[in-house]
This record gives sequence, structure tokens and C-alpha cells, in this order.
Amino acid sequence: MHTRNPGFIAGDYWLVCERCGFDYRFSQMKKEWTGVWVCSKCWEPRHPQDFVRAVRDEQRVPVARPASIISNLTTTLSSAASKGAKSIVVASASNIADKDTIGVVLQSFDEDWDSASELVQWTYVNGDPSGTTITLADGLWEDAASGNIVRLGQVTGPTITTPTGVTADDL
Repeated sequence: MHTRNPGFIAGDYWLVCERCGFDYRFSQMKKEWTGVWVCSKCWEPRHPQDFVRAVRDEQRVPVARPASIISNLTTTLSSAASKGAKSIVVASASNIADKDTIGVVLQSFDEDWDSASELVQWTYVNGDPSGTTITLADGLWEDAASGNIVRLGQVTGPTITTPTGVTADDL
């Protein structure tokens, strides 16, 4: 049974509103974004928040570096050390013990910039120093000149980084 006069109107057939259940002519109905046919009273526009597109969230760290090792204690090399050397002679070995982290400033030549640049090799002490001679866990990557700085790190244990950036934790 129709709620309105069931008179004939060419091309304007009857539909049932899928929300309220009343009968309406086709000309009075609207199709919602959900695909449901409803009367003009029941019709709701799609919420604008449905059209918001997410912005890609880059989770990567812009500058990835190993944890910094802060050191206020330094000494210098008493004599030059060549590439691959596993021991160095320093001016003072006080405050240096087995498994301490140290950074040795190496001599390095940068061919791209045609200049010398500072490269620090972080490694750890392998055994207690013998006088002013320190045994390293790894051989030096490059030559180190007499007078180069040796930094004493505040982190203890095998904290090393290879020339390609691989740390002991990565192995």
C-alpha cells in the first residue's frame, strides 16, 4: 500500500526508502554513496573525513650513526703506528685498562677532495697496558702519525666499527 496517491506518472515509478521504509516516487529518491536508495529526508552526504588521504610517514632516521662516545680524556701517540698495527705507544697510559674503548685518530688521504682528513678508529684495549704500550683488539685501518690524538671513551667493552660501518652488534 502506497503512502501517496498511486496515480500514474510516466517513468516515475515507486521505490521504498531503504532507511525509513516509506514509498516514494523515483524522482524523490536519491542514491547514497553507500549504494542505498533513500528519500530526500533520509539522504546523508558522505563525510569529508572519508576523503582525507594519509601522508606517508617516513620512519627512517635521517642521519644514522653509531651511538656517540663522549670522551673528555685524551692522550697522544708517542710514536707513529703503521696500517695493521695491533699495538700503539702513547704518551700516558693512565686511566686506560683492559676492555676500555679508545679512538685512535688516523692519517687518511681523501682523493676526492685532494686533502688529508681525520678518521677515528674506535676499538677496545686487549689486555692491560704494558707501560705506555697499548694492545688493540683490531689492527689499525690506516697509518697513524706520532702526536695523533687517542681518545678514551666512556663506553666499555667491544665497541668497534669497521671502515664500512659494521659494528660488533651487527655481526
